[in-house]
Amino acid sequence: MIICVVDSDKDKSAVAEKSIVDDAVSKYLPYLREIQRKLITLLVVILVSGVLGFLYYQKILSFILGTFNLKGVTIIMSSPYQFIDLAINTGIATGVIITFPLTIYYILGFLKPALVKKEYRMISRLVPLALILFVVGFGFGIWVMQFVINIYSQTAIDLNVSNLWDISRFLSQTIVMGLCLAMMFEIPIILTVLIKLNLIKKETIARNRRYYYAIIIVVAALLPPNDVISLSILTLAPVFLFELALLLNKSR
Repeated sequence: MIICVVDSDKDKSAVAEKSIVDDAVSKYLPYLREIQRKLITLLVVILVSGVLGFLYYQKILSFILGTFNLKGVTIIMSSPYQFIDLAINTGIATGVIITFPLTIYYILGFLKPALVKKEYRMISRLVPLALILFVVGFGFGIWVMQFVINIYSQTAIDLNVSNLWDISRFLSQTIVMGLCLAMMFEIPIILTVLIKLNLIKKETIARNRRYYYAIIIVVAALLPPNDVISLSILTLAPVFLFELALLLNKSR
């Protein structure tokens, strides 16, 4: 008789646990399905835009090379099959860039239920500025590459030597430089959101700025090109944006 009672209690406990699990699944299942739907949409957009970038890589690369003043520089292919890698990399970069605004939109929609109306409105107003800063940062990275090209090409001309650059390395350095600076230009947006949402105090950020400066120097040193002039530019720009963000945000 005692054993039966114990088994009955265990059965009731198991039923209760199963009920809790079922309630949790039924509660969060719609959100999980929505996340799955959005991820599939993002993958489809990346795939379609990536295929288009792969097919039209010649026009895209011609446009990119046309934005640079390559006087004194000869761009070469080091392998007869290098165009395949160029097409694939162009397709990947095209897919990521085109999908970026949609990704921001989905993230904002995902965060909306967790934010009060005032917080959501503040972040929504910052999204266009974030996109603008992303484009400006990418353009700044291209300008840095052009600045370095001018120095190197003029030096080669003065020395009367050939200046041969591998197209894959040149384009990869340009894309890495542009994307890294585009992300660095988001620093004012990130700091503003952290301060406005009271996630961290402005005084705390300012007091620990030396760690931020150290990270910036390390990241800038890892970015191509690795000359002193580029390192100085890549260090000063993020530091300026950091200080500007602290200046524009009032103490909380």
